[in-house]
Amino acid sequence: MPFESRSEIGIPSHFDFIARNNAALLNSSTTGESSAAAHKRKRDSEEERQLANRLPTAAELFVPSLPGIPNLATHPTHPLHLYAGEIPSYPGEGQGGGEGATGKDAKLFFMMAKARRSAGKQRLLFWFNGGPGCSSFDGSLMEVGPFRTVPASETESGKVEVKLVDGGWEEYANVVFVDQPPGTGFSYVPTNGYLHELDQGAAHLIKFLQNFYTIFPEFAGVDTYLAGESFAGQYIPYFADAILKSNALQNFPLKGIAIGNGWIDPKQQYPGYVDFAYEKGLIKQGTPEAEKLDAALKACEASMEKYTDPYKTPSNINHCGEVMDSVTDSYVQELNGKKVCMNVYDVRLVDDWPACGMNWPPDLSDVYTFLRRDDVITALHAKEKETAWVECDNKVSAELHLRNSPASVALLPGILEKGVPILMFAGTEDLICNYKGIERIVDNLIWEGQQGMGNATVQKWYLNDTQVGTWQSSRGMQFAQVFDSSHMVGFDVPHVTNDMIMRFMDVDLALLPGLAAQSSSRLGDVQRVAVSIGASAAAGMPLLKGGATDWDAWYNNISALLILFILISIVAIYFYFRRRGALRRSRMGLGFPREDGGDLSERIPLGSERVELDDIERAERYNEEYLDGDVHDQERRKRKGKGKGKERYEEDEEDTKGETVFALGDEDEDK
Repeated sequence: MPFESRSEIGIPSHFDFIARNNAALLNSSTTGESSAAAHKRKRDSEEERQLANRLPTAAELFVPSLPGIPNLATHPTHPLHLYAGEIPSYPGEGQGGGEGATGKDAKLFFMMAKARRSAGKQRLLFWFNGGPGCSSFDGSLMEVGPFRTVPASETESGKVEVKLVDGGWEEYANVVFVDQPPGTGFSYVPTNGYLHELDQGAAHLIKFLQNFYTIFPEFAGVDTYLAGESFAGQYIPYFADAILKSNALQNFPLKGIAIGNGWIDPKQQYPGYVDFAYEKGLIKQGTPEAEKLDAALKACEASMEKYTDPYKTPSNINHCGEVMDSVTDSYVQELNGKKVCMNVYDVRLVDDWPACGMNWPPDLSDVYTFLRRDDVITALHAKEKETAWVECDNKVSAELHLRNSPASVALLPGILEKGVPILMFAGTEDLICNYKGIERIVDNLIWEGQQGMGNATVQKWYLNDTQVGTWQSSRGMQFAQVFDSSHMVGFDVPHVTNDMIMRFMDVDLALLPGLAAQSSSRLGDVQRVAVSIGASAAAGMPLLKGGATDWDAWYNNISALLILFILISIVAIYFYFRRRGALRRSRMGLGFPREDGGDLSERIPLGSERVELDDIERAERYNEEYLDGDVHDQERRKRKGKGKGKERYEEDEEDTKGETVFALGDEDEDK
C-alpha cells in the first residue's frame, strides 16, 4: 500500500562518532587481545559466514507435510510438491545490493508450490506482496496460493491447520512466493542491514534468482513471470528492468509481469481517488465533503507540479495523502457503541477505527497463529529469523527511504518496448489502489510512440456466462477490471483470477487430454475453454504426482516410455506397409530392378540394415513364386488416378474387399 513521505532520518553528530570510537578503543585495550587472536577471530567469523551462506539442496528444502495435510505429495486430488527455506541474496560489495552493512548476510525466504498440472510446457511465476515489508504468505495462504487456514475450532487437534483449495495459480504454473526485501516475513537481515532503495532490492532479487536456479536447475530456460500486488507495483517494474539489463541473467526467459491493484504512478493515482469516490457514490458532488475533497486534490496537484521528469518523481508526494483521507473521513462514525471506519481495501466493509482495514481479511488472525507454530517454522525451514513472523514489518518499511527511487511508472515503457507483456488487474471495490487510478495510468502511458490503448475495445469478460469484469489489450499492455473484488482480488474470486492468469500466460487447455469438467470463459464473443475449478483426477486431468522424490524424474520416465512406444510403432507400421507394398509391386510386375538401376522401394533408415535386406529377400522370393503362376492377373487391375508422381491402383471390388488403399497428394477422379 502507499505510505506517506517520512521525515529525514537523523544523522549522528560528530560527538556521537567520537564517543563510539572511544568506547571501542577502551574495550580493545581492556581485553588485551593480541593481533594473532584478533586475526583468528576474524578468520573464524568468515568461515562461519561462508557456512551460513552455503546453498541448501533441493532435498533439504523439500516440505513433505504441514499441519492438516500429512502427505502433500501423495494427496489424492491435490498432489503438491512444496519447497521452502532461505536463500542468500547479498550480491557482494559494490554490486548494488547495499554498501557497508546494508544488505550483508541477507537471506530471502521463499515457498514454492510446483505445478499440479501441465498444459504443453512448464511455467514459473514469482509472487511478491507489497507493503512495503509485507510477507508473501498473504498471497500463498489467502489469495493465489494452494492453501487456506482452518480455524482451531474446526480441527481435531484444536490448533490452526491448513487445507488445500481450488483456484490456486499453482494449478498450471510453478509458483514461488518470496518474502522481500530482506527482513520481510521469514526473510533475514541483520538489524543494521535493512535496504533503503528499490534498486538495492532488485540486486538482491537477481542474486536470489542466481542461487535459486543453482538449486533448481530444471527451471533454467522455463518461461518466467513476475506477479504481485499493491506496493509490488513498485517492486516488480524495478525487478523486470534489472533482469532485462542483467549480465548475470542473460537471455532470461521473462515472458510477462502482472500487477494487481498496484501503487505505480502517484501523479495519476492520487487524482484517481476523486474519480473513484464520485463514480462509486462515496462522495456526492456539491456537498461539504465534496468541497473538502476537491480542496485536498488542488493542494496535491500544486505539490505535483514540480515533478515534470518521471525519473525524478517519487513514489509518494507530500500533501497528497489528504486526498484519500478526505474520502474516508466522512465514514468515521459510531456503530453499536463502537467507533468504526471504512475498510480502505474493500469499501463494502467497515473496520474498527483507526485500523480501517488493517484487521482484514478475516483469515489474518489464523495466519498469524499458524505461522508462529514451532512445527510449522521447522517444516518450512524458517529458523534463521529469531523474531516472530509478522504480516508487515514496520522496520523494513521505515528503512526503505526511497530517496533515490523514482516511481516505477517510468520503467514501464522500456519493459513493454523490450517485448515483455504487462497485465494490470484491479478489484473494483478497492479504494487505496483503485481501478480508476490504474485506468488513468494506462490511458496516459506512452510507449512505442503512442499514448494509452488507442482504439482498443473494452471487452466484457465472462466466466460461465456471468460477467466477471472487463478486459482491454493493446501493444503488449493488458488491463483487466475484476468485479466484486477487493484489494486482494484472489481472496474474493479465486476462480476468476485463475482464469485471468491462464489467459495472460496463454495456457493452452486444448493440450489437456480427457477434460470432463469444463467451464466457459470468453471475452466479448470470443469463446475460450477453461478448466472448471474443483476438477479432480476423476475428470481425466493429468495430475503431476509422485512420492517425496522429484516429480520431474517421474514425468521424464513416462515421457521416455511414450516416445519409445511411438518409435517402435512407427517402425512396425513402416515394415508392415513396406512388405505389403513390395508384395503388391511384385504382383504387378514392379518388383524387378529398373533399367536405370534404380530401386522403387523407399530407403528410410529405421532399424538395422539386416531387417531391410531380409524384407527385400522375402519380396524377391515371392516374385519368383508369383512368376510361376498366372501373370495375366495383372490385367484385372485398372488405373484409378495419380498423386504427385506416385501411381495408385485399385483392384476389382472382389479383390479389394477389406483392403485399404492410400493416396498421396491430390487426386483426379475419372468420370
